[in-house]
Amino acid sequence: MRYLYMLCLLVSSSAGFAQDWTFYGFFPTISQSGNLSKKLQYNLFLSSTIDAFHQTVETKEFPATALQYYLQPSIAYKISPNVQAGIGYAYVKHNLFGLHVNENRLWAQVVASHNVPLLGRTRLAHRLRYEERYPLNVKTDQWSYATLFRYQLGATIPLYDPKVKSKGFYASASNEVFLCMSGAINSPISAKNAFYGENWLYGGIGYNTGKMGKIELGFMHQNLIRNPQQDRRYLNLLQVTWATNFDLSNVGVWFYTPTN
Repeated sequence: MRYLYMLCLLVSSSAGFAQDWTFYGFFPTISQSGNLSKKLQYNLFLSSTIDAFHQTVETKEFPATALQYYLQPSIAYKISPNVQAGIGYAYVKHNLFGLHVNENRLWAQVVASHNVPLLGRTRLAHRLRYEERYPLNVKTDQWSYATLFRYQLGATIPLYDPKVKSKGFYASASNEVFLCMSGAINSPISAKNAFYGENWLYGGIGYNTGKMGKIELGFMHQNLIRNPQQDRRYLNLLQVTWATNFDLSNVGVWFYTPTN
């Protein structure tokens, strides 16, 4: 009984020292894709993470501000109708409550998708990404380095019959885990904080407009371990996404076709 009491006291003391931060904001994103050929596809992804409310937590001021700007071009190769492999680059500008970091990222990934007949029209997508990050602390002019593996499981459920019409509502959900392999003192996520350092959980409703692409509204919950003491940062974000797709394969054929 004495050992049980000491264990409970230890747990309650640790909880008392926890300094978890919770914020609320917006996460607007734009995704523009296109076919360069029958096998090759490009994508341009833009986003911003916005802390919408000024807060004071334990005498520390957290002003409403844009926490992150994100720009990512990438190219994917279709190995089969259900499997793609891709490479990409991302430039990320962080303003993490006084910590200003500019970050370059290089990554490679594989995406596999398949239908789930037992769940109606549900389609699952598995994305495994290896990522290298090169963050620069703007104030100290110090570079750092981090490597990660990211795994995302996503589900899309059309609320209409795609075989009958091309427009309609759909539901989507995803969960992504971030496994930090090495580094980095400047990065928001670091192996020095935790191996399983971050998790993104999302659910939303969208509408497929046809030619104008997809418009989606959902809730994103980002859970990050921000220091070696295992204190966490929670971001609760209203996500708005506009995803478009253009077929540029005819342009590619024209460019590579010799003229007389």
